[in-house]
Amino acid sequence: MILTLTPNPAIDITYRVAAITLGESHRVEHVTERAGGEGINTAAALTSMGIDCLALAPVGDGTLASFVADLDGRGIPHHLVRAPHPTRRSIALVDDAHEATLFNEAGAPVPAEVWAEVIRQVERLGGSRGVLTVSGSLPAQTPTDLVARITHAAHEAGLRVVLDVSGPVLSSSLAFAPELVKPNRSEAAATLMALTPSGAESRSQTGAAELARLLVEAGAKAAVVSDGAAGLALAAGSVALRARLPQALRGNPTGAGDALTAALAASLDDLPGDHLPDDRGAWAEVLRRGVAWSAAAVLQPVAGPIDPGDVARLLPTVEIEETLS
Repeated sequence: MILTLTPNPAIDITYRVAAITLGESHRVEHVTERAGGEGINTAAALTSMGIDCLALAPVGDGTLASFVADLDGRGIPHHLVRAPHPTRRSIALVDDAHEATLFNEAGAPVPAEVWAEVIRQVERLGGSRGVLTVSGSLPAQTPTDLVARITHAAHEAGLRVVLDVSGPVLSSSLAFAPELVKPNRSEAAATLMALTPSGAESRSQTGAAELARLLVEAGAKAAVVSDGAAGLALAAGSVALRARLPQALRGNPTGAGDALTAALAASLDDLPGDHLPDDRGAWAEVLRRGVAWSAAAVLQPVAGPIDPGDVARLLPTVEIEETLS
């Protein structure tokens, strides 16, 4: 079973507009509002693909009922931790060219007792030998080591951990050997800069394959670094691979990273015990699934769900190659 943790959930609001022009008024053609945040979107993707999961998130009293109603309506299993802070909003403007412009509120500070309850629920709900994903930003004033503490607690409970976080939050977690980390290229660079500030200038120019290798050297058991249209770069032991579509898809990219997290977690959850894929062929299949799921998310008008039919169509088109870091 996969437990998806969203430390900083949001009310996701999507505005569809014809075009976006700075300094001008815009007529909104369609509005979608739903429970969101990266871990919630990961759970939505898993649910779309018929995979057992549970969404965990601290949600403010004022929006708890609407979150429950929305997740129930979408068939997403969940356990929401009641919290006194207001839930932030995330606004996406999507135009007719399928370009998305995002406005993300930071999120109000969360009391320490709420984080203690979140960690307790990770230990209680995950189930031995399951997978925990931790995705997205942290609210204001959250201790940088929170995700490191969650990773340690998850391992103590027998869970494998997939982290979709970055910067100091990820760098502080690497000492606890998360099974898989999946930042994008700029996030990976920021994470490594946090570890070695003296190399900041060179890190910003480092390729995705090398960044993935450095993340593994820093403590992750495996790393997948996303690099836009160039695809995904993987480092795991002696395996170094890149995966991509032959041609990038046009659409709404806001849920692609969350669908990738879902695919990676699903691949780990398929494996027995605490194992990771152990050879090039097995990791290639993990990447193939990741590219197909994330690409399928681009075809959706809102972040979260993916269409199994799109996944089936895209899977055989994914290109895999070995890389040099």
